[in-house]
Amino acid sequence: MLSIQSKIPDSGPQRGFTLVETMVVLALALILLTAGVPSFNQIIKNNRLVAQANALSGLMASARSEAITQRAVVTVCGSSNGTACDGQWSAGWISFLDVNGNAAVNTGDGDVVLKRVNSVPDTINVAFVGATTVRFNSQGFAVAGSSGTMRFCDERGDTYGRALNISATGRVSVATDTDSSPDGIVDDAAGTNIDCP
Repeated sequence: MLSIQSKIPDSGPQRGFTLVETMVVLALALILLTAGVPSFNQIIKNNRLVAQANALSGLMASARSEAITQRAVVTVCGSSNGTACDGQWSAGWISFLDVNGNAAVNTGDGDVVLKRVNSVPDTINVAFVGATTVRFNSQGFAVAGSSGTMRFCDERGDTYGRALNISATGRVSVATDTDSSPDGIVDDAAGTNIDCP
């Protein structure tokens, strides 16, 4: 009688994870994820505020430069439609060559919209504390009444708010907490805490 023997090659010791090891790893991953997601959300919200402040700061710098180059008044204002000033800073903003200096876009008078930003997230409240428009004269100075603080807030309130201060010389700077005993809230152009609604 012929006997056939099949020999399965020995591949060495078995490797893999047991059910208990897998459950421990999943539990640790869940704990790390639970702790990390809220922090990640805070980072995203902070970056959105900073991005909007940087975008408006860039637009202001461009408007000031254009005023000096064109030797004319350039106005920056809140605009929901990207073509006219309506004070809606939370909807977007525009800069335009303001030939007659009346802080309104009059294309018939030669006013030209230079730049527009219409992509402010709905969760961010943008407000200019000081005036309805920022205007730069031919020397790059802020026209009387144009200095103040541009405030960027979200639902988290004052502690997370950001701001830009516009000086009478036309300089736009990022607001910081300048209190003698810092409280974590940035200060406006007058040196007091910004107030987020």
